[in-house]
Amino acid sequence: MIRNKQLGFTLIELMIVVAVIGILAAIAMPNYTEYVQRGRRQQAQTQLIQAQQFMERFYSENYRYDQNASGTAISNFIGASGTRFSTSPPAGEGTAVFNITVATTGRDQYTLTATRIATASMAADRCGDFTMDYLGRKSIVASTWSTTKSGATLAEAILSCWK
Repeated sequence: MIRNKQLGFTLIELMIVVAVIGILAAIAMPNYTEYVQRGRRQQAQTQLIQAQQFMERFYSENYRYDQNASGTAISNFIGASGTRFSTSPPAGEGTAVFNITVATTGRDQYTLTATRIATASMAADRCGDFTMDYLGRKSIVASTWSTTKSGATLAEAILSCWK
């Protein structure tokens, strides 16, 4: 008697493989997305810290934060299109997901802000927009922070988002 050899897969075996792949994808995709967003948040924070260092050098040369000795406003150096501190990531290093701006209050105070670009991949990020001021205080713009996505208080969110 000759036995017929089975070739291929049964429908049940194929459905089991599809189910396993679906479960793995359902677990892996949110983790990967959070990993990418965390990296982009850290890059924006690094840009803010570098901009803060620029502001301190600017102050040591001009004795004020709002303009230089010739009267050129600081907004021409930070936040202006094409400047080193206009976007995160910086121009030429990838698609921008944050815009960086500076707001001065008189000659001796400033606030740097990294604002999410509405059409970029970080538009729905749970941490929102970041700020840093002339005293080095790091914060999140409260109106852009999502309590439903993080489940934490604003103080806890600042700590977790500024890691």
